[in-house]
Amino acid sequence: MIAEPLVAGPEVGIARPTPSRHRMDTWLTDRPRTLWLALAGTGAAGLAGVLAVSNLKLAIGLVLGVALVVTVLARPFIGGMALVAGVPVLSGLLAGMPIPHVRVSEALIGAVGVTVIVSARRRDALSWEPLDWALLVYGVGWFGFSAVNASLLHQSLGLTGWGTALGQLQFFLLYRGVRVSLRTTAERRLGMKVLLGASIPVVGLAVLQQLHAPGISSFIIAITGGPDQSGATATITRATGPFANWAALAGYVLPILVVLVAFAFAGVSRRRRRAALALTAWAMVGLLVTAELSALTCVIIGVVVLGVQYGQFRRLLRWMGIAVVVLAVVAGPFLVGRLDQQFNQNAGHHSAVPQTLGYRGQVWSKQYIPAIEKRPLAGYGGQLPSSISWPYPESQYIAELTEGGVPMLVLFGMLMWAMVAKGRRLSRSPDPYDAAVGWALVIVVVSLIAMDVVWPYVSNGGMPQVLWCLFALVSPLGARVGASGDRRPVNGRGPALDAAPAPA
Repeated sequence: MIAEPLVAGPEVGIARPTPSRHRMDTWLTDRPRTLWLALAGTGAAGLAGVLAVSNLKLAIGLVLGVALVVTVLARPFIGGMALVAGVPVLSGLLAGMPIPHVRVSEALIGAVGVTVIVSARRRDALSWEPLDWALLVYGVGWFGFSAVNASLLHQSLGLTGWGTALGQLQFFLLYRGVRVSLRTTAERRLGMKVLLGASIPVVGLAVLQQLHAPGISSFIIAITGGPDQSGATATITRATGPFANWAALAGYVLPILVVLVAFAFAGVSRRRRRAALALTAWAMVGLLVTAELSALTCVIIGVVVLGVQYGQFRRLLRWMGIAVVVLAVVAGPFLVGRLDQQFNQNAGHHSAVPQTLGYRGQVWSKQYIPAIEKRPLAGYGGQLPSSISWPYPESQYIAELTEGGVPMLVLFGMLMWAMVAKGRRLSRSPDPYDAAVGWALVIVVVSLIAMDVVWPYVSNGGMPQVLWCLFALVSPLGARVGASGDRRPVNGRGPALDAAPAPA
């Protein structure tokens, strides 16, 4: 520990420590750990050597994982930035690269999130908010219903099934890991810039896919297992980017786009207006190439709400008029093809109902709802009954009822309520930055509640990873009285000691 500078106290001859910038000590840095590090290094080297004989990729992954854990033990800030930069972007990749049955994003959350949370010293603890409890209970509930139903219904889930059962807990580890590791205002706002900036290559890959660049489609299919659209026409090809589904890409881009628009209305991005405008336009392009009509509709409504909230409705109308003209010229044929695909009259389908909704209605009414009615209070856990032939629920609410019946749906409702409540509390912050993110989060969560009707956004890749990073990056920190009597930032109460806010 670095000694605190001393200044004269109220009585002559007495010295007291002055408040200093908060530094988070971990298990590795608060005292020497030479023996433990030597034993851990020797064990990891031996295990990597054994694995290298049969699986070189897994051995390399183990070495990189150990190096990452040691780095995070020494500098939790690096772990937090790794979560923010890597998890949302990598969440759509196939499982098994390089760890069997595990996604890269899940491995990153497990290695970094668990390390940060477990190694944080007691003096650095963050008090729990209602959102923390709601997210933990939701994840435990999802796993609990899978475990109970696996026992009662004699299901054999296997490694993949149990991984899916534990999958919702990864969001808790992600959220708490970022909250604990990025402590100061400057660190959190740097994390926000990294989160927003990481969307540039994601959208770039989607644009190349939409333009049918050579080798891009086969590359995306190889890393994500996404659908092969090589036979689709250029007007209706729906870009997926580094995800297996275009809905996942739309879910990834939507919160980023809404946050950028909120920053613009709040004047937060004034000092970097051109860069912010370019990034906003790029994110809009990423949303357009998905042709996800529900997400596009929610973004338009959300932008209007933000314009009214910030008293810039007339300015918004002018910009929307320009945007409509540009979209009509650039993306008109693409969107017309998408609408024609949805509302084209065919046998057994009424043109007033979108084809995707019509098909979902048939699957729900003939397969899922009858099965749910047989077990309304327990669901089926991680394995669907034999009466369901279409393995995709196509709705977050149907997925909740299938997983754990009405109780699981209630837990999901509590989680949504806690998310909206925190967003509203942040929107009332005197800091324009936090208030803008608060308004954006409220709009995104309300949009999520509507969009979850037609796709399970909360339990897939893309949107939830971005959303939980956003909630963690704006968590207000306050103070706890340390052993030396100084005030240390913890959870939104007391004097803030972190650095001055970094410019947005």
